[in-house]
Amino acid sequence: MMHRTVYQEWPAFTITGVSIITASGGELFDAVRRDGRWEALRRLGGEDATLYGVASFDKAAPQDSYRYTLGVKDPAAGDQLAGEELFSLPIRQAGWLVFALDDFVTQWGQFWRDDPYRMVQELGWVYDAKVGLHIDVFSPAFVAEHDPVSFMMPVKRAATGKSS
Repeated sequence: MMHRTVYQEWPAFTITGVSIITASGGELFDAVRRDGRWEALRRLGGEDATLYGVASFDKAAPQDSYRYTLGVKDPAAGDQLAGEELFSLPIRQAGWLVFALDDFVTQWGQFWRDDPYRMVQELGWVYDAKVGLHIDVFSPAFVAEHDPVSFMMPVKRAATGKSS
């Protein structure tokens, strides 16, 4: 595994932005980058222009699909973006294993082939299914597809030893 990681604990927070049910979060990512909503979401974030892409379970999603929400923490104002109603997704307090990728385009595919769910186990963690999502993080420095990104997995320490 060639991905740098760091463990962080975050209090509960909410991501507010645009959202769709999809088989690929890349669909919304590409659309928002093309149509100007990317910049509008950054403005919505106010001082913190970090964008979070959250892949989460949704009961309304058909099999092999999920909800993908691209938004900000603590929006500066409003519940609409260019006339589009915003979606808010509360995220519970958790420990997060954060993977750093230096080049989004070059490393994203390999990162998924390496399987982040397997990688968290190799690092002594287990995926925290109570949180039940994962997050793509696009810092304000992300302006082109070859810029760095982070990927956050909610985790708990793996149990050690055997219980009787």
